[in-house]
Amino acid sequence: MRESAGRRLAYAVLFAALAGFIVAFWNPIDHLKADLRADGQGFKFSIELATHLFELGLKRL
Repeated sequence: MRESAGRRLAYAVLFAALAGFIVAFWNPIDHLKADLRADGQGFKFSIELATHLFELGLKRL
């Protein structure tokens, strides 16, 4: 069976968005690394927030 091109496009967009959200919210290590890089470049970010996000990510695993 062949589905319409619009439906296939909608599924592709949906799955791409879901993958983006998973990477953005389930990868606390990258958030911690980004905060550390920003601190190294002279910007002041809270390491406590990064640690909290890291702990939340570990709880989800």
